Amino acid sequence: MHTRSVLSIALAIAITAAAFAQPRSRASDDADQRELYNYSLTMDKIRKVADATASFADFAKKHPELQGQSSNSKNLDEMVRKFEKYPEAVAILKQQGLTPREYAVGVLTLMQASMAVGFKKSGAYKEYPPDMLKLVSKPNLDFVDQHYDEIVKLTAKMQPKDDQ
Repeated sequence: MHTRSVLSIALAIAITAAAFAQPRSRASDDADQRELYNYSLTMDKIRKVADATASFADFAKKHPELQGQSSNSKNLDEMVRKFEKYPEAVAILKQQGLTPREYAVGVLTLMQASMAVGFKKSGAYKEYPPDMLKLVSKPNLDFVDQHYDEIVKLTAKMQPKDDQ
């Protein structure tokens, strides 16, 4: 049985969200970006992603030997393959009604939209830049803006917590 850090995989997906916000030149990157752009966020999906990510953190706490391992993925297909190597990760996602791909796309889409809305709310810009609107759909931006406080609370539980 493979015992790599499931949490590291989940965190790597979250970290790559910023990279996905950059323009891409390869066809697979363009296809990935289109998939993120076309994904429709809902509170149900966000709750499932948050709960799965929190479960990954709990799993990692029970297996401290897995801490510190890193995982970088070049595209969505690679992220999915990495999840599929670990039955524990797939089981955590399945408990939330998610597949590895649904989780990866959901996390990345949520991170893109949340970062964009957060920048706007902080005053970094008054209107979304045209290039951003090519990467993050207006419906997802509007959705995150309308549910921002609830999303912030849910995504807070996605962050690793230090033991006191």
